Formats: sequence, C-alpha cells, structure tokens
Amino acid sequence: MATGVPVSKFSGGGQSNEYLQTRGFEIVVIDHAESGPLKAPTFLVGKVYDRWPDINVPYGGSRQSGISSSGRTAAIFLFTGDTGEQYGYRDTFDADGVFSYTGEGQVGDMQLTKGNLSIANHARDGRALHVFESLGKGKGQKYIGEFTYVNHSFRRGPDRKGNDRQIIVFHLVPVSGGVEDELTEGNDENLLSAPTLDLAEARRRALAAFDANEGSGGKEAKKKLYVRSRAVKDYVLLRSRGECESCHEPAPFNRVDGSPYLEPHHTTRVSDGGLDHPRFVGAICPTCHREIHHGLDGNRRNAELTEYLAEIEPLA
Repeated sequence: MATGVPVSKFSGGGQSNEYLQTRGFEIVVIDHAESGPLKAPTFLVGKVYDRWPDINVPYGGSRQSGISSSGRTAAIFLFTGDTGEQYGYRDTFDADGVFSYTGEGQVGDMQLTKGNLSIANHARDGRALHVFESLGKGKGQKYIGEFTYVNHSFRRGPDRKGNDRQIIVFHLVPVSGGVEDELTEGNDENLLSAPTLDLAEARRRALAAFDANEGSGGKEAKKKLYVRSRAVKDYVLLRSRGECESCHEPAPFNRVDGSPYLEPHHTTRVSDGGLDHPRFVGAICPTCHREIHHGLDGNRRNAELTEYLAEIEPLA
C-alpha cells in the first residue's frame, strides 16, 4: 500500500527492505542458515552507492568520517573527493597506478593513530580497504576498488585553520592481481631477498614486511608489494612442510626443483590476490584450491582453513 505497487508485482522481502532503507530505516537481515559476522562486502567498480543505505546500514561504520571502520565485517571504507583540498586533502593516482590517499585529522599534525593506524595495519588485522569517490552532496559514492597499503609519506600543507602542518599520505595499490607478473617480466632479481631454508627466519621476513613504513608511491610501492608477496609465499610454503593446510595430505607431486607442489590461497577473497598476511594465506593442494573456489562445500572448507591458520598464526 505504501509503495503503490500492485500486490502481484511486489515480491515482499527484498523490495520491502530496499524501500525502507532508502527512507532511512535500518534493516538487519537475519540469515537463518548461517551465524557469525557478515560475509566480506562486495561492490562493483564504477557503480554508485548511497553511503547510508548501501554501506553504513548493512556494514556499520561512521557516516561522516573519511576513514570508516566497519564493526560488523572485516572492512575499512575510505572516502575521497574534492571537498578536502582546501585542508590539504588531495587524493590521486600516479602514473604507475598507485593511489595516494590523505590521512585524517583537520587541525595540527596528522598522527599515525586511530583511523590512520587502521589503514597501516589493515592487512595484519585482516581488514579489506574499500575506496569510494564522493561525487558531491546527494550524488552518491562511486566505488573505486579494493586496495592494499604498502607505505606512506609525509608532506607539508595547511590545516583547517590555515596553519602549516604535517600531512600523512598513504600509498595504496589496487588488489587486482597482475603486480607479480608485471614485475617478473623484467627479471629484476634484485627485487628478491636471499632465499632461506629456516622457517623462523622466513616468518620474521614475512611479518616484518607488514610494519608501517615510510616510502613513496609509484614503482617503489609496487616493487615493495611484490617483495612482500614473495616473502609471504616463501614462508607459507615452508610452513606447510609439504602437506596441504586444508586436507593435511602430502602434496600431490614435487616441482622440477624437488620441492612439494602446493598453491597459496587467500582466505579473505573469492579470487586469490587478497590480503597477503600469513594469517590469511594457506598453502593448499590443487584439489582443495579448486574445491574452495568452485565446490559446493567451498565456503565451509575456506572457513575451516581460516580457523586453522588463526590457530597456527597468532596475532602476537
């Protein structure tokens, strides 16, 4: 009756929720088949979303801040636009496709705390970074994509009161795969650190790569991301000791160099190329890998692997 749509053309549930959401009502969808936190949010690149009903209502987070951490799912939403340029906020892609995102804080020097620190620690904390471009008042938020933090730099600029201050600029790389292939085409052996057969040293290298660190964007950021990915891959393959971390069976065969053949799998994304932290990457056999991606029980198998990795890779 409220919508004016004939009963024969009104499906109920989904349409009711959408109608109420657009009018400011908070809808909490109860999934009777599953329990626990919401699944990782998925957005379409280029699509325009309304911040309140499409992002804040289902996933939570601040309605005003440029850095909005979800309390309901493992995600951080970053909002960028032109309105902050007068306060030193200028976000842009460089020639190498690395996105420079200005941190939060309108008065005084920006500090690597709160929302800013959440960006630097997002991979360690298992939180995806989703970036949206604000199109203007009432025009919505265009989804730019999922990114990963690599490093950050400092520059000088005015604060809200016009005083000169320190500004933090985060250098973010799109999570879309292809970085490793792009860099290996040049056969730049200097990108890789010396190999190690020591598990403890391999783990130290992998975890150290996730410390918040200063650096520039561009090729430096992409090379650092590649080195980080390789360090994690080398470590998780050593950690597995030749056994699939999903089914716990021996690797199906050995590579030409004699090492067991297992494949890295990112538990935080449908497609591999998500968070590189060892806590969210498992070394699994090809059969388990395909089942997780395409099998009927794929979600359950991925959840079991996630739990296993959390046990063997403590946060501390």
